[in-house]
Amino acid sequence: MGSLIIPGDELHINKDSSVIQGPGVYCEPKSQRFIPVNAGIEMITDSKKGQTVYVDFNSRRYVPALGDLVVGTISGSFSDSYRVSLANFSTPVTLSYMAFPNASKKNRPTLKVGDLVYARVSNAEKELEAEIECLDSTTGKDVGYGLLDGGFVVDISLAYARELLFNSEFPLLHIIAKYTQFEVAIGVNGKVWIKCDDAKSTLACYRSIVECQSTPVGEYKRLIAANFKEITNAME
Repeated sequence: MGSLIIPGDELHINKDSSVIQGPGVYCEPKSQRFIPVNAGIEMITDSKKGQTVYVDFNSRRYVPALGDLVVGTISGSFSDSYRVSLANFSTPVTLSYMAFPNASKKNRPTLKVGDLVYARVSNAEKELEAEIECLDSTTGKDVGYGLLDGGFVVDISLAYARELLFNSEFPLLHIIAKYTQFEVAIGVNGKVWIKCDDAKSTLACYRSIVECQSTPVGEYKRLIAANFKEITNAME
C-alpha cells in the first residue's frame, strides 16, 4: 500500500530512474519535478521502462490530464479534426487529422462516427478543449494507438481502470489469459476495450471484467473459470 499524499507533497520516486507520469501527477516544465495534484494514495510501480507514478484518488468524473491513455468514441468530424467523446456527459476532445502516423493533407485517416480509438492526451490546458493524438509524438509511430476494430467496450470505475493499467501484478488479465487469447486497450477514462477470436470468449471476458470490479481478488480465479465454463456450455 502506498502513502497518503496531498497536492504539493514530495513523491517517493527514484530520481535516477526514468519516470512515467500517471493520473494525479503533474510535471513542472522548467524543473521537470513531479508533484501530486490530487489528494490520495501514492502508487509507484516498477517496470523495464522505469517507474510509473500516479495518485489513486476517489473520483467518478474523468478530467483529461496530459499523458493519459484513453479509449474514445468518434462523435463528429470537421474540416481538420474529429470530435471524440471520452465519457458520458463530458466535454468532447479534439483529435486532429494530423495526429496519426504518416498523416498529411492528402493522406488523412478515414474514421466515422461511432468508431473507437485508443489515444494519448497531448494537451490538457485549463479553459481550453483537450486534445488527443494517435501516435507517439517522439517517434511518430502508432505504438498501439489508433482505430480499435471490433471487440467490446466495458465501462468501469476510474480507480479500477488505473489498477488494470498501472499495476503489473494485478491478476485479472493474467488469469483471463489462461483461458483465451485477447487484445486489450485500457483507458484511464474508465473504459476497457477487449477483443477475442470468438464471440463466446469475448462475452466471458466482458462478464469477468465487470464482475471482478466488485469481487475480492482472492475470488477472481473461481469467478473467471465459472464464467468461461458457463458461456461455453450455453453456446454449444
